[in-house]
Amino acid sequence: MPLYKYLAEEEYARALIDKGQVFARPLSYFRAFEDELVRGDPDDGKLRYEPEEGLLLTKENGEVVAMPAGWRFRASVRAEDIFVYCLSTELSGEIAEKFECPWCVEITEPHRLLGRIARHVRLRSKFDGQGIYSQEVDYRKLTVAPGVDWALPERVAFIKPEGWAWQKEHRIVFGRKDAFAVENVELALETEGFELALADADHDPLILHVGDLSRFAALHRF
Repeated sequence: MPLYKYLAEEEYARALIDKGQVFARPLSYFRAFEDELVRGDPDDGKLRYEPEEGLLLTKENGEVVAMPAGWRFRASVRAEDIFVYCLSTELSGEIAEKFECPWCVEITEPHRLLGRIARHVRLRSKFDGQGIYSQEVDYRKLTVAPGVDWALPERVAFIKPEGWAWQKEHRIVFGRKDAFAVENVELALETEGFELALADADHDPLILHVGDLSRFAALHRF
């Protein structure tokens, strides 16, 4: 299945096709990016769980504690250590309009792009060369039990609330060393009235040059 990269300028689209110029951003960038919640999401990389029957916590001694209504559990990845390259599974004028991106690069053979990104990431010593993940985003209700997902950063990085489902997002995700270690997440309990602090938006992109993609890329304009 092809994947699609929406871009604001033709020069960016040409740079992707002709040079394989890939701009990957840390998840902390998306948490801080303010664009009326079109691409920026302060909850990116956070798994939340709020069951309808109320949140139950089990202590180490086996005691079960029932939290008052409105409380929820949160697991958050180390957002500054996990990088994301965002694509979409759908060629859509509606998505292009919302993103304000009239140019779209169609990647007809996504596995070839993934392979090139993986090779370049492995050349950088500060990154985990084995931790390259590529899949569609899981748009999940708060009432869905997390199972073991909360402890696995490589799964949390692909979970977003249902309200973002219109993006039809597919992500390529990689991280610094130990970014995907089991339980390398921040845990918290939340309730209504808390404030979400925006992360520092001053994050330079990681720019990879993965080579000419023209054999498996096509340009569209809306």
